[in-house]
Amino acid sequence: MAATTTTRARTQARPRTAPVRLLGPWENALEGAVAALCAVAAMAAVSALALTLLDAGSVGSPWSLTAALTAMAVGGTVSAAGAPSSEGSGGGLAELFGGGGEMGPQMSGSAQAVPLGVTLVGAVVLWLTFSRRLRQTRQRRFTAGELAVRTAGAATTALFTLMILAALAQGTATLPESAMNQMRGSGGGSGPLRDLMGGGGTTQLTYQVSAATTAFGAVVWVALVIGAGCLLSRKARIPLGGTLDGLRGTWGRSLSTVTRTLLILSAIPLTFVFVGAVVGGRASTTAGATLLLSPNALAVLLTLGLGSSWTAAVHRERSEGGGLAGLLGGGQAQSDRPDRTEHLASLPVGGCPLWLAALTVTVLILLACAYRTARTTNPGHLGTAGRFAVVTAVVLGAGAWLSGASGEFAVTMFGSPMGGVQAELSGGVLGPVLLGLLAGAAAGWAGSALAALRGPR
Repeated sequence: MAATTTTRARTQARPRTAPVRLLGPWENALEGAVAALCAVAAMAAVSALALTLLDAGSVGSPWSLTAALTAMAVGGTVSAAGAPSSEGSGGGLAELFGGGGEMGPQMSGSAQAVPLGVTLVGAVVLWLTFSRRLRQTRQRRFTAGELAVRTAGAATTALFTLMILAALAQGTATLPESAMNQMRGSGGGSGPLRDLMGGGGTTQLTYQVSAATTAFGAVVWVALVIGAGCLLSRKARIPLGGTLDGLRGTWGRSLSTVTRTLLILSAIPLTFVFVGAVVGGRASTTAGATLLLSPNALAVLLTLGLGSSWTAAVHRERSEGGGLAGLLGGGQAQSDRPDRTEHLASLPVGGCPLWLAALTVTVLILLACAYRTARTTNPGHLGTAGRFAVVTAVVLGAGAWLSGASGEFAVTMFGSPMGGVQAELSGGVLGPVLLGLLAGAAAGWAGSALAALRGPR
């Protein structure tokens, strides 16, 4: 009798699981496509908000600029071409040749930058939407085929959606006189090149986004987000296989801790966005830039703290003095504005160099992440140091690579180069990788030692 009662109690205590309805290939592909659409919509919303705060409507169409910024978030490159207008300029050779028509001076340029604020918002939305059913299904694991179909649906949808946005990212931007002073010799002065382009007025630039780079970046972006999500997620039941499951249990903890910490730190400055939206003016401009470039600034700060050499350089291209440029004095017009290179490590912040403040922040972040990793995995001092070193090197190297930016503008007339400007923010990738290995190993060993002193969790 007692045995029967015990058996009934055990039977009643067992959780009753409802049968799981298997999803077909089309349903998995559709859910992956919906995840990609939600991610692209979130990226477009963030881009539109940032451009509104930056008052981009005074430069060009907000719709085409939003499409261009969203495409740039996955690696799309922007190219532009146009001609200066002689309206209100008071003459000059630009007016002589029809205000910058086919016979007048022409401008061309390109820009390459990744607004990581937009990219990371889309990545978070993509993974949360993509893995919703994977996190809800507790009775079984998704098969490798189902996961592949979902990924293919997300990648295909992101590819075509972002290519459509790249096709729509065409418009005309108006550059004011203050921006054109950088191309016209010394500000407010006179010179042959300045007279060539007109003494004042504005410049109309027609811009477009490369569909090829956008398409390639979209596929790589989806693959990296889903791959990283499979390693980082602790709740999703994903069929990685025996070896990959082992890597997920050992390496995934370190990668998860570092990635989650950096995402939180990147999101903290976003609280200023609401303040800037209410206050307006200069605060609104700063809020828009923060919304776009907060993760970029964090990556520069961390790699700068480890000793990476970040430089912001402006190089003015001068003609060799021959041809039409020599006749009009184009090279001499820009000779009074020398090139400028600023080393970020030497910038003063609160009476000390910037790298010292960055070093303090970097050490605290890495030590906290290593301690957290050691408390959750406890693989030993050497194991924690080795794995944390590799993870730190990969994350910081990727951040440094994505945070670089470059742009160039040139002026030509009758096919002869008259001058131009090149701007670049660079820090290299090899330096952050090597320095990340050393700093990650030291932080991993120190964090493991602190966790050992604290005792078992």
